[in-house]
Amino acid sequence: MKRLAASIACVTFAALLLALLNGQKARPQLDAQELPRAATNENRPKTTVIVTPQNGDGTDLSPPEFSVEDVIKILRTAAEEMIEKKISKTAVELHEELDRTEFTLELPKASTTPLTSQELYRRATESVFLVAGLTKPSEDETAWQTSFSTAFVVHEDGILSTSAHVFDHDDHDDAVVVMDVRGRVYPVLEILAANRTGDTCLFRIGKKGLKPLALGQVAHPGSQISVVGHPGDSFFYFSAGHIANYERDEEGLLWLNITADFGQGSSGGPVMDAAGNVVGQVSRTYTLYAGGDASNRRRRPRTAKQTTDHQPDVGPAESDEDANVKKRADTQMVFKSCTPVSSIRALAK
Repeated sequence: MKRLAASIACVTFAALLLALLNGQKARPQLDAQELPRAATNENRPKTTVIVTPQNGDGTDLSPPEFSVEDVIKILRTAAEEMIEKKISKTAVELHEELDRTEFTLELPKASTTPLTSQELYRRATESVFLVAGLTKPSEDETAWQTSFSTAFVVHEDGILSTSAHVFDHDDHDDAVVVMDVRGRVYPVLEILAANRTGDTCLFRIGKKGLKPLALGQVAHPGSQISVVGHPGDSFFYFSAGHIANYERDEEGLLWLNITADFGQGSSGGPVMDAAGNVVGQVSRTYTLYAGGDASNRRRRPRTAKQTTDHQPDVGPAESDEDANVKKRADTQMVFKSCTPVSSIRALAK
């Protein structure tokens, strides 16, 4: 056995010596610094990378900042030029196109990669637009009348989605336009498809090469969501929350309730999941008052005593104005009701 071991040792030494003589090197082991590097290259799980917004020349792009005066000036200047060149439509012309019910459209695939809030906002603002209806001042006025809402890109060929009520009204806007996060304004060219009862519609603008938001699948209550819209005069406003529940109205239509904030001007804005896919669209709010009255969804309040035919004399009836003051003082919560993604998908056949 000793002779065999000695023979093996001699053979091993000879092989190493021969390798050195031939200019070859035995493969070294990875040291402590190289091991993590190797694991990073081969086995590291993919994570979200925060990409700094940049201009075309590679310089950093600061977070978007707006003042309502600047926005109105940009919109008014663009609307005047479009009206003069007859490249924009009026609100009345667009309203007449709301009877279109479907449009053939190939939608982008949804993503499964979660995003940080910062990256989600950056990507969303590349696809979210301000929708503005503008009315020229009359002879005794100097200021343009404006109304704001929100829309988002669903196809790169200038196709956007918003709430149907953004166009379903009796206003007589002289021009309806959209503005992106960099202040570029484009005309609304036509309504492609609409669902008035479901409060959603697709429309086309005069711009191609846009970045769409993908439509996601049905998200369950408790799921994290976020919204980008234009509540009041606060443009490209980001809010976050969760899906609260789904419910059907008296007509059997499905609605999505969320806890993220939105307000007037946010109509048509995207409700996005953690990967930036659209799972709903901002539609309306309902206020719950003490006693069970939720705006136009009236319910009988529950009381400890049952109602009888005999009502005691309680003095003079409360005026409508007094009732409204009391009603506003007894506000309890606001429901944030949205169009579910299934209704948006139904338009894109």
